[in-house]
Amino acid sequence: MGLLTTQLKQVLRMRQISMAVLVSLVAVAVSTFLTSGTSGRSTAADPKKAKASAENKLVGTWKQVKAKFRGNEVKIPEGTTQLKHITPTHFMFVDFDKDGKFIDAFGGPYTLKGEKYEETLEYGVGDVFKALKGKPQSFECKVEGAKWYHNGTLTNGLTIEEVWERVEPK
Repeated sequence: MGLLTTQLKQVLRMRQISMAVLVSLVAVAVSTFLTSGTSGRSTAADPKKAKASAENKLVGTWKQVKAKFRGNEVKIPEGTTQLKHITPTHFMFVDFDKDGKFIDAFGGPYTLKGEKYEETLEYGVGDVFKALKGKPQSFECKVEGAKWYHNGTLTNGLTIEEVWERVEPK
């Protein structure tokens, strides 16, 4: 019984640490967004940019529904959810399992010019973040209805084709 109690305590402690890291990431994302005026990325200081961002079809929450890496279709594991939250100036990606435990989480600023989308990972955790931190990732993107098509080659050479679906409020 003592071993089971010890293991249960370890699992609960790991979940607390995971949740603390995720909460910290979200806090950093919000802080970065709120202080982005000092980085030159704020839209609030420039009414023309603010109006353009209101027309930004990417703003909102998106769920990945399909992906190809190196031209090969990748099945999203059962019970796994991948979300991307887009504000007028920043993005936040999180990949978590059915129990709410995150696998990867990262975010940073992005730009959108026509069908050119570029994001730079500034904060996060996980292998993807470690590989791409600080390097601008450029993509072609297109929004058709509730779908976002996102294609490009990462700076590590991986080609990706992703389809995201807008998450509508319940």
